[in-house]
Amino acid sequence: MQIKILKHPDIFLRQSTEEVKFPLSEENNIILDNMIKVMYQANGIGLAANQIGYSRRMFVMDTSNERDDPQVFINPIVKSKNNIKRTDIEGCLSCPGEDVKVSRSVSINLEWKCRHGKDQHKTFYYLPCRVMQHEMDHLNGKLIVD
Repeated sequence: MQIKILKHPDIFLRQSTEEVKFPLSEENNIILDNMIKVMYQANGIGLAANQIGYSRRMFVMDTSNERDDPQVFINPIVKSKNNIKRTDIEGCLSCPGEDVKVSRSVSINLEWKCRHGKDQHKTFYYLPCRVMQHEMDHLNGKLIVD
């Protein structure tokens, strides 16, 4: 199965995504495994399902220095964001060559489900927080060039 990252201005990137049903189907498990592989192959630190052509509310992320700690987020919901914002330059696998200044909250409180359908909850800071917000934008059809 050949998977490629969709590039802006592909209109699929602008569509909102659909909630994932549990237990996870074999197809969704395969998609998640492929998303992790593609993220690493592209030297990315996050990848949303709609970036590879699947309209599902899920993304993967690995902000570890060793690049060996992929995390899976299914049906994520932002519970709260810090009002303090920080502007930094972001890149995007779907917008190659575009480095854009983006203002993001410095912390985000997120709820999601893991692959096994268990509820997860955590507050993220720093780089993971920025990646979360970036990937959540993807799931809502928004790009850094907006």
